[in-house]
Amino acid sequence: MYQQSQPEPIDAISRRSLLSAAAVGALALTLPPVARAPASPGGARVRRAVRPYSTPLPIPEVLTGADLTIPMREAEVAILPGRKTQMWTYGASFPGPTIRRPAGATTRVRFEHRLPQQAGELTVHLHGGHNRCTEDGQPGGLTDAQPQSLYCDISSGLPAAQSGNDLLITPGGDRTYTYEQIEEGAPERSAFQWYHDHRLDRTARNVWRGLAGMWIVDDDFDASLPLPRGERDIALMLADRSFDAYNQLADPFAAERRPPNDGVTGRHVLVNGAALPHHRVRPQRYRLRVLNASHFRAYELRLSGGLPMIQIATDAGLMPRPVRRSRVLLGPGERVELVVDFAAARGEHVHLLSGRRAHGPKGLGSATYAGPLMQFRVGTKREADRSAVPPQLRPLPAWVAEAPATPSHMWRFTVSGGFRPRWLVNGRSFDPTYADATARLGETVTWELRNQTAVAHLIHLHHTDWYMISRNGRRPPPWEACLKDTFFLDAGERVLIAGRVSDYTGKYVIHCHMLDHEDHGLMSQFEVLA
Repeated sequence: MYQQSQPEPIDAISRRSLLSAAAVGALALTLPPVARAPASPGGARVRRAVRPYSTPLPIPEVLTGADLTIPMREAEVAILPGRKTQMWTYGASFPGPTIRRPAGATTRVRFEHRLPQQAGELTVHLHGGHNRCTEDGQPGGLTDAQPQSLYCDISSGLPAAQSGNDLLITPGGDRTYTYEQIEEGAPERSAFQWYHDHRLDRTARNVWRGLAGMWIVDDDFDASLPLPRGERDIALMLADRSFDAYNQLADPFAAERRPPNDGVTGRHVLVNGAALPHHRVRPQRYRLRVLNASHFRAYELRLSGGLPMIQIATDAGLMPRPVRRSRVLLGPGERVELVVDFAAARGEHVHLLSGRRAHGPKGLGSATYAGPLMQFRVGTKREADRSAVPPQLRPLPAWVAEAPATPSHMWRFTVSGGFRPRWLVNGRSFDPTYADATARLGETVTWELRNQTAVAHLIHLHHTDWYMISRNGRRPPPWEACLKDTFFLDAGERVLIAGRVSDYTGKYVIHCHMLDHEDHGLMSQFEVLA
């Protein structure tokens, strides 16, 4: 029988007694304070305190069609107890609908801009997807609605095709993105991806207001493995937000925040748009796909009572071999897939928690959130379970062994001085006409990522998946010696990565996925040449 450990105060109240008033009161001591709302003009309380684990985990609608239409529009979304929250949404929900498609199957998604005029132009990036540069969600440049940039080197008067403005979605307009879901001429590998806005200077604002959703790519190889499926395959989006006394989103962008102190965090950590939800599970194995969609906050995931997690995948899909984990560090933009066997906790309550980082720096951007995230209520009935985690998963592609050991290009991340400091990549901020590196179609390149600031960064490279060769000159641990698309760099760290550029030419961005860093200059481009 699964046993709770004693030293952790949250674990000590993680059995069924948690639902009692005493346990809820004890748990409240570990949670961030909740502001009490004043009475509304009608006399009714606008907001109530969050009762831990009283809300069922929301499961976003799943779309599986080849031709989809998703309106981007304002909607009232139930987030906290009491009044609903006005948000900018994909399809009137937060998160937006989960798109689930077979690898290699062309998918067309028409995004309709039905948000207010002041939202300006929008763009949609499929994070983790391998797509033509025109379908990649380019950030664009200056427009009449956005005539200047405070942090990026954007020239005015550029032709629309040169700035990427011809790819933006204007208010009242729409754009159909075509996702071919192929890589190296074959179907993409199965992976847990996500889609979100990527507009120049305003990515952080637009995602904060709700423009984010999940995307799952399935393939035959993944389907051939005896992993948990169906209702035992659960996607979880972690995203922190703050709210005012009327349950409306706080606006951390109203006042200018300057590097290096520009990271936005929220008071409440939401799971699929709910604060401290619960989910009923059977005493069987479950596949948990976890996305960190927070702007700046990292998490060190663990389960109460020391229940083990078997990591089977990263950002870019299945790893070569599963790895048993007790804690998992997850930075903004990263994804992880875990298999958890709840049979050992039959009849118990198991909590998904984030703890303080066990190892590594505790500085700005490196420190992790500490607190509960959600609860799993495990059933009491014994059930047969034919799922399993095989000892071998997906082999690495052949190009990994052929990757050059010496980098052909270095990406240095720094911060400028002066009255208005900004983040820089190789001494420059973002310019849509400039590419800092080139690669030939079909080439395997090795690049170095070097963080020369005192703040952590999460570096995301578009276009393809990347293999980590080394971290600070040493061989990476098994959960990093695999394909990924987003890399956690603490202050002063350097990482060597290799990637094979295939199928598509054009310009692609590399940027920090701490979204305020991206908006404040930490973004550049590379160009894939024929």
